Amino acid sequence: MDMHPGSNKIKGRQDGSSISGDEALDNNFVGVSLRIEIGPRDVSSGSVVISRRDIPAKQGKVFGISMEPSILEAYVKDRLDEIQSSLLQRAISFWDSNIVDVSSCDELKEAISFGKWARGPWSASDADEVRVKEETGVTIRCFPFEQFRVTKTCLMTGNPAEEVAIFGKVDL
Repeated sequence: MDMHPGSNKIKGRQDGSSISGDEALDNNFVGVSLRIEIGPRDVSSGSVVISRRDIPAKQGKVFGISMEPSILEAYVKDRLDEIQSSLLQRAISFWDSNIVDVSSCDELKEAISFGKWARGPWSASDADEVRVKEETGVTIRCFPFEQFRVTKTCLMTGNPAEEVAIFGKVDL
């Protein structure tokens, strides 16, 4: 398959052996999006089976895709675009349903107690960040690129805050 150089990898097995459960799990860990299965009947019919990582079991399998390189390449590119879009939408939905806007340390503690992440105004020092960690068990995970344009009150110090921080608890 002649896809964009360096953007996709194709790994094949030509000895006729099937993939093991451990190997399939490893493929999921490294983010293999599609699996193209070619058996003896597929070769004789000139078609392949394509399995999607993001749709489990038989629902994610499509049978009878032509082995013709231009058709297979177009099909794979379209499925990869669909998978990327699907994974992005799932991540955004998960993010939106698991983050809570807070404006005080008590609200931060409450959000974290429900297993959520918290987003709140921040203008405190490194020492205050350590204090938040000691009091709540949470740390600042990031400062989003998109910041609000209105000055709010820092949830820790009560001082004016011009940026937002995302807080989360590390579960080890």
